[in-house]
Amino acid sequence: MKTILITGGNGYLGSVLIKKLLKRGYKVVNLDSMIFNNTPLRLKKNKLLNFVGVTEDRYLLNEIFKYKIYGVIHLSGVSNDPTAILNSKLTRKSNINGTKLLVEISKKNNVKKFLFASSCSVYGFTGTNKFVDEKSALNPISEYAKSKISGEKIVLKYKSKKFIVNCLRKGTLYGPSPRMRFDLVLNTMTGSAIQDKKIILNGGDQWRPFLHVDDAASAYIAILENDKINGEVFNVGNNEQNFKIKDLAKIVKKLIPNTRILQSNNPDKRSYKVNFDKITNVIGWKTTKRLEDGIVSIKNLFKSSKIKNYKDINYYNIKRLMSHLNI
Repeated sequence: MKTILITGGNGYLGSVLIKKLLKRGYKVVNLDSMIFNNTPLRLKKNKLLNFVGVTEDRYLLNEIFKYKIYGVIHLSGVSNDPTAILNSKLTRKSNINGTKLLVEISKKNNVKKFLFASSCSVYGFTGTNKFVDEKSALNPISEYAKSKISGEKIVLKYKSKKFIVNCLRKGTLYGPSPRMRFDLVLNTMTGSAIQDKKIILNGGDQWRPFLHVDDAASAYIAILENDKINGEVFNVGNNEQNFKIKDLAKIVKKLIPNTRILQSNNPDKRSYKVNFDKITNVIGWKTTKRLEDGIVSIKNLFKSSKIKNYKDINYYNIKRLMSHLNI
């Protein structure tokens, strides 16, 4: 039975991914700071082990790697653009220094596979209708995107025949998760439409690729279980799920009637339309979920009272980090 180390396993994507890995028969070691979700994932027949900490802690990493880790999926770090701007020093320490230490110690301990969580935000602004792919020039316009590019470069340098490394540039995530977030655009629109009966657009003509969190988790597993690809970067998503933000709002409004769509005076400068052919052509992976699936699932969370107030601080990375740092 292979053991996988997940960093950030209590997070939005990590908590979905861990459940999938356990179902596939893996043992999982979860390293999480517990800042955003302080309830450790429950043990399941001794297949899940939790560590509280960060990837910058050399001592803690050395303790973890005593468990003979087969593969590492590195999800943790300061995530999304607003949160990264909040504390640039912390962003560099976590997203760059922490990544370097983790991949270095992973290789030293004979880990076979290392997957790095990157983002399509590395493309920044690409114009109006131009598609970009993995060979396109990068144009980061945020500290978060810049840190992801640095992380990719660090990880890919460690590639060898015995140490497989790959990077996944995911589209903007959406959908339900045990550690729910409402600072992701589709989730935000859905929560606002349900509780506030309105959606506020920051611009609207920007392009953005979208990816259901369940599909994102399955992509990591597909690449983890492929022994042939090494040293690659993959855009993770679906060509048909590139949407203008204003069209996204219309889809939400259609499923949640009586929603008003309002305009703000603070347009988002990021805009990128991404091609996802490579991951399908190389390993045969495809998405299975649509935007509508995510919206309906989130509606059901409200109906079942699992979500009572989408504005709760714990659903927002930047608000929770500000509270944690006392700023």
